[in-house]
Amino acid sequence: MARDLPGVLGGQARRPRAPPARGQAVVSRQTGELVLERVLPAPPEEVFAAWTRPERIAAWMSPVGRAEAEVDLREGGTFRVVMVGSDFRIEHTGTYLELDPPRRLVFTWVSPYTGPEPGRVTVEVHPHPEGTRLVLTHERLPDDVVESHRNGWTAMLERLAGALGPA
Repeated sequence: MARDLPGVLGGQARRPRAPPARGQAVVSRQTGELVLERVLPAPPEEVFAAWTRPERIAAWMSPVGRAEAEVDLREGGTFRVVMVGSDFRIEHTGTYLELDPPRRLVFTWVSPYTGPEPGRVTVEVHPHPEGTRLVLTHERLPDDVVESHRNGWTAMLERLAGALGPA
């Protein structure tokens, strides 16, 4: 994997930390949060499908390049998204915590740029006169990667809008 990646992907990958010794307290520094809102030109059912079907995810879930996706769509099921560019492959994984089609999707988010503790992403889908209002909340991010993740999610939501096309 290339070490110099576009800024929207979070900068340098972090080394995994050793697990704490037995009885040792662990203090998380992953307190960052970002919230993005976007109106998308498609009905809520189609937007929800774009977040949950592997072939639909692959069409937009990379700020640059392309994506590969695997999905086990059930609460407790997992997903894997690999963002692929000309000089990088970045794997993101997670577990589905809540599925409420087509209104709400909650999952953990683990990547080389977020450290060993999983973040939490909530996608809320609301009907809107122009299609769908989507609210994305990414919690439990290390403070030093919040802005790069804001840039990455913003770019991906732009690609999602393009993949959905006109309502």
